[in-house]
Amino acid sequence: MKRIETLPVISNLARACRLIALLLGGPAALHAGFSDGSNGNHDGGGDAAAAHGMSACHDHVDIDLNWDGSRWVIGLKTDAAIHSVDDLFLYLSDKPHVAGNPTVSGARRVQPASASFNFTGVAAGQPIWMADQGTPGIGDVFPGFNSDQGETYLANHLPADSRLLQARPWIRVSLVDYVAPHGRNAHFSMWNSTTGKPPTVWMSTLTDVPDDSYYFAGGTHAHLFWGFGSQGIHKVRLRASSLQADGTPTGFSEPFTITFAVGTVAYWQASWFDAQELEDPDQSSLAADPDGDGLNNLIEYAFGTNPRRAGAIPHADGLGLPRMIVEKIDGGHFQTLIHPRRRAGLRYIPETYQALFADSPHGPWSDAAVVTEVRDFPPSQASLNDDWELVLHRHPVSSGGTRGFGRVRVIAGDGF
Repeated sequence: MKRIETLPVISNLARACRLIALLLGGPAALHAGFSDGSNGNHDGGGDAAAAHGMSACHDHVDIDLNWDGSRWVIGLKTDAAIHSVDDLFLYLSDKPHVAGNPTVSGARRVQPASASFNFTGVAAGQPIWMADQGTPGIGDVFPGFNSDQGETYLANHLPADSRLLQARPWIRVSLVDYVAPHGRNAHFSMWNSTTGKPPTVWMSTLTDVPDDSYYFAGGTHAHLFWGFGSQGIHKVRLRASSLQADGTPTGFSEPFTITFAVGTVAYWQASWFDAQELEDPDQSSLAADPDGDGLNNLIEYAFGTNPRRAGAIPHADGLGLPRMIVEKIDGGHFQTLIHPRRRAGLRYIPETYQALFADSPHGPWSDAAVVTEVRDFPPSQASLNDDWELVLHRHPVSSGGTRGFGRVRVIAGDGF
């Protein structure tokens, strides 16, 4: 039976075994910082419990548009209530789409090879994230449009648009602006699709669609496809207009913004930052450090700390920056780095450096001889196990107390 003891850390190690969390966003280092790990405090809750940010919607929701005779009344209507558009973000997962199986299906699909889908701005065979017009995967948002007002409030009319075939109390929803995720050349599109027919395109930030406008009839409820060319935070700004029952124009509504969070990182960003902050890269981008504690947002995301409070405060018991202990296992001595690891989306690379003459982490760093053990969290922290795992990286050392450093490099994939 393996025997494991945790040994007291000698004074040199107490001074020397500090931890580095190094973020590499592609080829360039965005952050390098030192920490002695968690102080034992935490905020409680997971990503969805973050204060200050928006609330997640990953179920049925309608953009609710109603004319009250003098102005447009606009909200996001869930099955429970009507919310301000600034209060909710609409979540799409990065799980692959599985036709006919909403239990496991996600929002990520493959761009068709057909030229009729070129309007999405995504190359054939590449991923595209879609909100479905039919049956979404469980956990993905199902957005539509709704109006409770029909001919009593709005006039039957037939706009000069070849996509419309008859007079109805049409409400026109126009694209005002689209804000892609920070640093990404992504596109947004909206369309209907009928089996055996080419898609009817209503909006596209790539191609010239008439007015970039969608029409649905007052007093009805409608769903369609929303397509996004990357993961991240997508801001879609719209405005509504129609004709009143007497035939006079309503005029345009004030522009309103629908926020989509595509993928787990975007979910985290939208949970921690409000609608305005999500448009400010100095607050919400992965390279930003809004709380000024030397840890940028990707490091805060990678280890589950609060990006709004300095000091690397974990937002749930069991999360936090890496910590180092010295263990004795079957007579051997090991420096062991322990940290939480997200189950998907990031690479965590443990490295050590044995400093023979100085208490500074100048390297050379190496992952040689590091053995990694992965565990579930204990029962008291079992709620973390869906998204996180507990990782121990062990590196053998002599029993004489050689000075050493450990660090965990966190590398974000192309999807971020």
